[in-house]
Amino acid sequence: MASYFDELHVEEDEMPTVRIERLTRETFRMLFDHDPARYGDMINFQNTPPASKSEIEKLSAPSFEELIDEQCRICLCQYELNDKALNMPCSHIFHENCLKTWLEKSNFCPLCKFELKTDNEMYELYKQELKNRQSREDNIAQLHESMFS
Repeated sequence: MASYFDELHVEEDEMPTVRIERLTRETFRMLFDHDPARYGDMINFQNTPPASKSEIEKLSAPSFEELIDEQCRICLCQYELNDKALNMPCSHIFHENCLKTWLEKSNFCPLCKFELKTDNEMYELYKQELKNRQSREDNIAQLHESMFS
């Protein structure tokens, strides 16, 4: 009596157990031999480019009333009377020196990950592509929802 797979003319490498083993091997290889260039993981928060100088210059200073009984979330020091501070567009406030030092290394708010623009064209193109992809997926989901609901 022929096996189930022989009757269906299924090759050995197409059998479910072989496929599962291959998929498992590939998954582990991707996890443990992770190479960002190979798998397209171009961005993570440890390797983002610094914020654009023009974006840093646009940051405004908060009023002193906003600083009373608050502390800088980077250095964890209380704001003093003559301290200079800056407002991020996300409304988080930090000491000017602390924030400028932070933004020289990365382009996002240390609390909420709000991103400022950078001078790195490739990074900005990548962010735009991610935004476009998400927009396309949202449009498809909305179209699908309108068709099947």
